[in-house]
Amino acid sequence: MGFRGDLTKNTPLEVFPDMDRQAKFKAQTYNPRFADGSADRLPVKNTALRGSSLDLGNVFSAEPKFDTDAFKTGKSANGEWIAKVPEEVGYSLSTLREGKEKYDIHCSVCHGDYGNGTGVTSKFGLNPRNLSDPSNAGTYLESAAPWSDGQLYNAISNGSASGIMLGLKDRLSPKERWSIVMYLRALQDYVGVATQAKKGQGS
Repeated sequence: MGFRGDLTKNTPLEVFPDMDRQAKFKAQTYNPRFADGSADRLPVKNTALRGSSLDLGNVFSAEPKFDTDAFKTGKSANGEWIAKVPEEVGYSLSTLREGKEKYDIHCSVCHGDYGNGTGVTSKFGLNPRNLSDPSNAGTYLESAAPWSDGQLYNAISNGSASGIMLGLKDRLSPKERWSIVMYLRALQDYVGVATQAKKGQGS
């Protein structure tokens, strides 16, 4: 203890440690708790990631791949929304499966497992959009016209115009966001067929 500016060789008394010493493992250090001895762990499966979605391997590559404007923004070179998912995304079962996985993690809590707006948050006064029923194509989003794939991609990336839905561009790569668009279209097709079949049975 002493006045500010005083010099001493005595061991200082630490009244408030202020987290100078913590029971933690620092990044890239040894951790005997795991079989591989590494303190760094992969993200827990089926959880929402935090931070940048940049592909660092591509960023620091000697020959980086540059994606098209349509792939990155959902708009063509002349600034128009693109109607369909870009070809570079790749139409495959694995991409659709990835879309379902990312949808279940990031979207289903509000929009429901089937995109019908009956997720957990709908029980607490929120009114999530119905994304699956094609008969609501003109009403389930903020626009009066059916949305293109590019507009859906933009909503996933940047959130809704109302500000209630937050964007996911810092958590999902462009390809992952496009895979969600593909999965939403598959949901709409499924609901549309099921709805028409039900109407046929009723008549």
